[in-house]
Amino acid sequence: MKYFKFISLLLVFLSGYAFADSNSAMTLLSPNKSLALSINLNSGQVYYDLSRKDEQLIKHAKLGFKNINNWQLESIARDSKKETWQPVWGKRSDVENNYNELVVKLKRAKKYDFNNLHIALRLFDDGLAFRYIVNPDDQNSQQLKLPNEISEFNFTKNWQTWTYAIEKQPIGPKLLSEVNGLRKYPMMLRSENNQYMAITEAKLRDIGWMELFSKRASKKVRVNLVRQQIKTPFEMPWRVLLVTDNAGDLIDSDLIANLNARADKEEYSWVKPGVSFWDWRAWGHKTDDFTYDLQLPSWKRFIDLAQEQGVPYLVIDADWYGPEFSADSDPFTGGKSAQVQAAIKYGQERGVGLVLYLNHVAAKKYGIAKILHEYSKWGAAGVKYGFMRIKDKAEKVKWTHNIVKMAGDAKLLIFFHDNPIPPTGEEVTWPHFISREFNHAQSDGKRASLPSVFPGQAFVNMITGPLDMNNGLFDLNNSKQQRPRIFQEVYSTIVSEAARNLIVYSGLTIVPDSADAYRKHPILFDFIAAQKMPWLESKTLSGDIDSYISMMRQTQEGFLVATVNNETSRELTLKLDFLTKGVKYKAVIAEDTADTHYLTGRENYQTSEQVVSAGDIIIAKLAPGGGQTIQLTPIIDSLTRL
Repeated sequence: MKYFKFISLLLVFLSGYAFADSNSAMTLLSPNKSLALSINLNSGQVYYDLSRKDEQLIKHAKLGFKNINNWQLESIARDSKKETWQPVWGKRSDVENNYNELVVKLKRAKKYDFNNLHIALRLFDDGLAFRYIVNPDDQNSQQLKLPNEISEFNFTKNWQTWTYAIEKQPIGPKLLSEVNGLRKYPMMLRSENNQYMAITEAKLRDIGWMELFSKRASKKVRVNLVRQQIKTPFEMPWRVLLVTDNAGDLIDSDLIANLNARADKEEYSWVKPGVSFWDWRAWGHKTDDFTYDLQLPSWKRFIDLAQEQGVPYLVIDADWYGPEFSADSDPFTGGKSAQVQAAIKYGQERGVGLVLYLNHVAAKKYGIAKILHEYSKWGAAGVKYGFMRIKDKAEKVKWTHNIVKMAGDAKLLIFFHDNPIPPTGEEVTWPHFISREFNHAQSDGKRASLPSVFPGQAFVNMITGPLDMNNGLFDLNNSKQQRPRIFQEVYSTIVSEAARNLIVYSGLTIVPDSADAYRKHPILFDFIAAQKMPWLESKTLSGDIDSYISMMRQTQEGFLVATVNNETSRELTLKLDFLTKGVKYKAVIAEDTADTHYLTGRENYQTSEQVVSAGDIIIAKLAPGGGQTIQLTPIIDSLTRL
């Protein structure tokens, strides 16, 4: 019956419009036939419809550019792909790329500069992606002012929406008809029957990123991309609509990765993702005989623990070469550069790489290529780039990607803080582009630290790609009072802090506390140190955007599970059906106690061990603002018997 409804709906698509120039509707099905796409050319304007199973999602939505609507169909081309490929690092070691593609080739009279347009549309089982190739037949490149884009998502129902917010919980839930004005992507949408969609983009190159525009009382979302200068032939970024049965599938999806060009794994074999200490937040932390500061003895404490636990990196943040915003601060010889070079050598001797902060002010004055080359000579592992204050979006994208390419030439990891360009899958093409602050780092955001904010940011912001959120503060009772670089009280619990590190997807998982704070909680820090990437598999086990999230990630050594809760206590049942059958595992569990609370009992927790197998369950009793971590290691005897 459902199959009959699906075919009937598709026939409605095919018969619903009058087509100019006797053009027939162009249709496309996803590989598993759950998604159906119909493209129509009507009076020179391109429209599309999209359905999933027996439900129409998008109806008569425009594709193209403003005031350019006298297109004629030249030809169509079809393609399909079914393959498995291996990224340098990512959510999983094997990525399935399975899609059907339709390329609609359009033309206009030769008198126009903008006279050829290809629209490539790909249907995956979990979404639609489309992009424009402007004047693809141009033999000689020409400068062209790209008109305003008018791509639409004309939804048939009034879905709930959430949209990206940098310092606070994603904006929502709001009914689509209540959204008015510009929004940053990604935009997540949820139906009454808990079906999910998300709008974002992929493979951003040489042009500014899009925004999303809606009008109140409308169910339509339009891509907002203002006129920009391009060189033809020009490939626009992919516009993406993810469509899944639950919110977790949106952040587990590989669709965005599949839309980006892939790096050569051998060429980037030097790129090693992993956990990193960070000196910035630790400043001012006091032990019985030591106070952390911007100095070599502090860095040595981090490096010593990193060597013991197999943590591969330490980030040295701002002011090490002088005040970061001062044009007089010399990134080669200023401040404590001699101590930094000594720390790099100390780390190299112990297998720990150092990542150095660089401000945009110094990069412009002293030359980014020269700086990267010098830091590579010092033996640094990477660069954290801060405060790229470039207003023009296209210029910021080009500047970012130029830095990324130069960092790759110098074999340095690179990541960006302080309002970077949005993630669109660049880590697939440049695996050393390891992360970015596509949110506000915890303890920075003045409005970001309530427990309910984390699940929302995980479900919405992580749709686009890696995030550097800097979770994992263990000294929760005294840190705000002692430390000058913790600007916002962290309303969380110690177990929740450890769990957040696993849930946040990043190539560089940066933890913000002092080495001594982590030494006080060995079981919880073992959980963090066990996050040895690249991941073999990742899966969102359960969650609700406003309430909680539970994530599993697999390493070579075993499985790690983390759950983070909002302000309302709850009990969850976690099914261990992802474990290898026939193998027994030791489960080390850290969880809340009856006295745990994100305001009054932040450092209260308890630990336990049990033996489990595939199909068993573990109960997570979550305090307000609390969490749970589970480290699952195979028992050798059970492996031997297999």
